Amino acid sequence: MSNNYVEIEGVHHVAYRCRDAEQTRWFYEDVLGLKLAAAMSFDHISGTEKEMKYMHIFFEMADGNYIAFFDDPHNAPSDFFKEMNGFDSHVAVQVNSMSDLDKVKEQLNSVGWDSFTIDHEFVTSVYIFDPNGIQLEFTCRANNHDQIMEEDAKKAHHELDQWTKETRKLKLNKFGSDALDLREKT
Repeated sequence: MSNNYVEIEGVHHVAYRCRDAEQTRWFYEDVLGLKLAAAMSFDHISGTEKEMKYMHIFFEMADGNYIAFFDDPHNAPSDFFKEMNGFDSHVAVQVNSMSDLDKVKEQLNSVGWDSFTIDHEFVTSVYIFDPNGIQLEFTCRANNHDQIMEEDAKKAHHELDQWTKETRKLKLNKFGSDALDLREKT
């Protein structure tokens, strides 16, 4: 790889629509304990002259990164806020220990919030759907997490090549070469 790439330091924020800013605040601040870092009300789309009233809220995590939401009741489709398939979209946040993961489950249980746990071997995860239908995953790294990831990194390109060969024909039929071959256009 070239040394000309800009180093991407991390995620500043991920952002989603929310059904209601106050309900979302209750869940992320009162139930999960994240700090409400900003609540900004706008009357036009940032960087444009287009009028639109909406609110943008940010919750800060311990590492200084954020999860953010847009409350846009004028334009949000009424059927939008259903539980999303985790393959389509989800947020995975990390806690420091298994006891912290247990605390998260206790916090959720205290308000009757459903969750389920999966041991993925490199992480253990607690999964929920937030009030907006977004799948939220709380992870705790296994003791051998870094070793597992290093081993997987050694074979990642090979695995990807094999997968591409196995699925290419199906994807060409389903999506077309224009959608799959963007790198050939640059």
